[in-house]
Amino acid sequence: MKPVHWHSTKLLLAGLAQAIILAFAWGFLGAVLLREPLTLSDSVSRFMHLEPTESTLVVTLISTVLALATGACFSTAVKEALSHRMYKPISLIKLSGGIALARGSFLTSFGHLGLTIGTLVIYGVTRLMVSSWATLLTPTLVAWEVPATGWELDITTSGFDTLLQQELISSGAAEIRGNSFEIIDVGGVLSGISAAGYSFGLPGIFNFNGVLYNVSTGGILPVAPSYTGTTQPAQGNNTGLAFAGGLVPANLTTHFPPQREIKGISSNYTVQQQGLTANVTCSLYPAQGNLSLSSTYTPVPIPLANGQTDYWLWAWNITAACEEGGTTYQQYVTRSNSSTTPQTESSGFVTSVVCPYPLQQTNFTWDRFVVTSNGSWKYNFLPLTVCEVVPSFTTSIVNYASKSVNATVTNTTTLGTDHPSLLKFLAAVIDYQARNTQGLTSNSIGDSLYSIYTSTATSNSTDSTEQLLDELAQYWRGVIEFSGTFLRSGFSAYPRTIPSDALAGVTGKHTIMTMGWSKRSPAYLYTVLPLTFVALLTFSAIAYSLVHMWTEHRNQTSFNTFDPSNPVHLMMVSSAEAPAEGSPPVQMPDLEKRLKGFDDEGIKANELVRVHLGDLPDDRKGFAVMQRIGAAGPSLVL
Repeated sequence: MKPVHWHSTKLLLAGLAQAIILAFAWGFLGAVLLREPLTLSDSVSRFMHLEPTESTLVVTLISTVLALATGACFSTAVKEALSHRMYKPISLIKLSGGIALARGSFLTSFGHLGLTIGTLVIYGVTRLMVSSWATLLTPTLVAWEVPATGWELDITTSGFDTLLQQELISSGAAEIRGNSFEIIDVGGVLSGISAAGYSFGLPGIFNFNGVLYNVSTGGILPVAPSYTGTTQPAQGNNTGLAFAGGLVPANLTTHFPPQREIKGISSNYTVQQQGLTANVTCSLYPAQGNLSLSSTYTPVPIPLANGQTDYWLWAWNITAACEEGGTTYQQYVTRSNSSTTPQTESSGFVTSVVCPYPLQQTNFTWDRFVVTSNGSWKYNFLPLTVCEVVPSFTTSIVNYASKSVNATVTNTTTLGTDHPSLLKFLAAVIDYQARNTQGLTSNSIGDSLYSIYTSTATSNSTDSTEQLLDELAQYWRGVIEFSGTFLRSGFSAYPRTIPSDALAGVTGKHTIMTMGWSKRSPAYLYTVLPLTFVALLTFSAIAYSLVHMWTEHRNQTSFNTFDPSNPVHLMMVSSAEAPAEGSPPVQMPDLEKRLKGFDDEGIKANELVRVHLGDLPDDRKGFAVMQRIGAAGPSLVL
């Protein structure tokens, strides 16, 4: 016999353990819901991401241990409660159901369907605990969105336009057309090609200053860390219009909650930023156009050492009468083998002029400009066209992901007449592109247009012309957008300081991919329900036992170590004679005298036999059969 406090201590320990386990489950779920997501440290995340098999094994082992602990607490509580319940009359079928639950099993008796379903439900819930714990505790790849803010160069302000004007004046027109635009020579062409090709289904990835742009730059300046390109300072402190590549510091800060800063496995940013684009509309030059286009040329012989002519250079002067700003002009040099024929079989010539002429120093009151282009010789597929370019500021959603930058325009605002210096710069870039892309025998713009045109052209001549015009429009748009990125980069490059009146705030989110836990679906919330259900059953059984333990203690009932789930204990009490003391006022036959055979009728009758547990001398216990009061003979009390 063991003292009562031993039994109560065992129950209290089981209840405490169950409470701790249940609190851990709900606390863990609460932490996931509160933090959403609950993330692991970088080192652990990388390990679990790179070693999924080992990670799954560890989580499964932990889940199994917790499930076994929960089941052990439940079994202990049920055994103790059943031993106390047996001091009152109970049918053998109900006793069998309780024993099945205590042993982690279920009852199968179609004659007692309610009891069968009840034990089957409890059995099923207990078997769900391993999967519930595994679902609750297994970390997965989660996306954590953290707010991010920063600042960038604001080219929409009058302060920046004044700054740009000072730079243009100090540089001078000659330098603008020369060394200051060296980077635009290649970058502008590549950006234009990428934009034009993508419009017709061709892939386009553009690289500038170490940053990969999807299709075109969108006129934006990368602000996200690790997406700003090169970390080398600009050589010779060449910033502003003299920028030719270099460090442009990131000005975006991620606002992590306290003690939760991580790098994650990978990350991307989505930021609302300011950009620059252009609405470009190209059409065939009208027969009655008012630009008064004209061209003159002068063949210049290039002699050999013996005085004979090797080849001829043709110097071209293309002019147009602009409605505002006077006459604009463009000069080219091509190569030929003749003083009378300007081209060879493989040569091509694309002429372009910009109106108004961007390099004259008078103040303009215009918000757009036009580019007139014409292809000759092998570029004769490009007819005489006129493109109207209307630059616009944009609000863009910029996505930094997979090591590339992609800008999606959400709003546009035309520059108007309040940004003359910016308009002059953009027109100068187009003018520079128009002149510098023409070589002695070929033209970069013409080759690019021809390549895209031949790979996407249709058999319909009308559609082909419209497609070509659209292609040219997209090309100039790409050049304008690159110019915006060039400006932002040059005036933001280290060690240059941006004036406070030319700063614009940016907002967005930093999405970090890491290992952790997140409320992936409503089903995730249900993982703690089986655990809670089993815990409540455990607490109920413990409470029942404690109440009856106190009553039995007051009645001086012995507290033998009787386990109703132990077959040996059951045989011991079944073989004992019926207790004489404490018997009801009716005769109680011994159990072995009241049971019938193993035929169907006998088993059904035996299941309904009601017994109760009684104390016998020498720390023994025995079963007694409850007989219906007033019945003649050995009838059973049901």
